[in-house]
Amino acid sequence: MKPLWLSGLVLWSPIYPTLERFIAADALSSPEEEPEVSWVSSRLLRGSSRLTRILLHLAGQAVEKSGKNPHTIATVYASSYGEIETMVRLLETIFRGDGQLSPMRFKNSVHNAASGLGSIGQGNKAFSTAIAGGLRSFEAGMLEAIAWAQSEGGDVVVACADDVVPPPLTVPVPHEAFGIALVLSTERSPDSLGCITEIVPLSEAHPFPSKVFGRTLPSTLPPNPSAHALPLFEMLLQQRGGLVPLAFEVDHPYALMVHPCSSL
Repeated sequence: MKPLWLSGLVLWSPIYPTLERFIAADALSSPEEEPEVSWVSSRLLRGSSRLTRILLHLAGQAVEKSGKNPHTIATVYASSYGEIETMVRLLETIFRGDGQLSPMRFKNSVHNAASGLGSIGQGNKAFSTAIAGGLRSFEAGMLEAIAWAQSEGGDVVVACADDVVPPPLTVPVPHEAFGIALVLSTERSPDSLGCITEIVPLSEAHPFPSKVFGRTLPSTLPPNPSAHALPLFEMLLQQRGGLVPLAFEVDHPYALMVHPCSSL
């Protein structure tokens, strides 16, 4: 495969609104309810879920940090369940309310809500897609972005996030609200942190690392698929090379061969 360069690493959670605060374990004293979205106007965001706003915030921050063009970059959005919060609210209205669905919420219940709003907000006619892959959502989003970049060339941003699953739904292991984003490019730039040169299928499941960025993570974080990006982030920021899985605790995951910029 052609080398792909990575840049624009960002992160958001209610207590760690930036990657820098997460790495430093510098938690907010009062959780941030939701991030600010610069990519899309408040008018367009009306009736959208917190998940959509998290994804759009992450995509916008990653593109800005990487120095890429927000009007032409391709976009890939990934999450476990998609617009589950909006769908639950609509179902509650049908079965417990008056049955009159909000047109605003209905249009934001589609799986690709973030994709559509981001494209409209930036006037971006480039490739965009939304993917749900359960625990493998980060892996699926990265593979989609890599395939697009290999085929078409250029820049693509991957934003992966999941919110807390709303009641009455439950999941086997509850997780926190958490999301990440990064940019892949076919050309190296001053902001590049490293490159990937190979996708390797692994023969067995890999456990989630016991520590990331020097500390043990809360037990509710690894079940969020976005957290599976953290070992890749750590490798890039620490300028280390090697093979890093895109998903953990799953059978036959794919891994990326990463090379730090310092060795190229």
